[in-house]
Amino acid sequence: MFFGLPLHPLVVHAAVVCLPLAALGTVLMAFWPAAARRLWPAVLFVATVALIAVPLSITSGETLAHTVGENDLIEAHEEQGEQVLPFVIVLWLATLSLSLATRFIHRTRSIFQGTGPRPRWHAAAMIVLVALALAGGVGGTVAVVRAGHSGAQAAWTK
Repeated sequence: MFFGLPLHPLVVHAAVVCLPLAALGTVLMAFWPAAARRLWPAVLFVATVALIAVPLSITSGETLAHTVGENDLIEAHEEQGEQVLPFVIVLWLATLSLSLATRFIHRTRSIFQGTGPRPRWHAAAMIVLVALALAGGVGGTVAVVRAGHSGAQAAWTK
């Protein structure tokens, strides 16, 4: 409880906002290198908040379920909520990797003053990281929407 309110709905909204926002930021960083150099700390922070908020949502939801009592709708909501965690982990790893790659590429290009072509691994790494970011972001957003819908049904169906 937080000021008399169940903690679960409060924490859930952090995940609902941060997960898609981190996905958009990560994809933006992958396609716009100039923005990536400026945005990577903020995007990594938002992805980290999502990574922390999802397990907290699961834990606080289990506590709330014990308080209000279990039923089929709540059990379905719990199962769908637990499906978000793998997606947010993939998204966070993609965001972290892209942030590190952005810093590494920027530093090495600064050292060599931007001479020569980009390394061969750069394009392949960006494709993999964008694919991971899209998988984690889209999959996580779909999972959050499904869990949110089932949670609303559990809360408002008598």
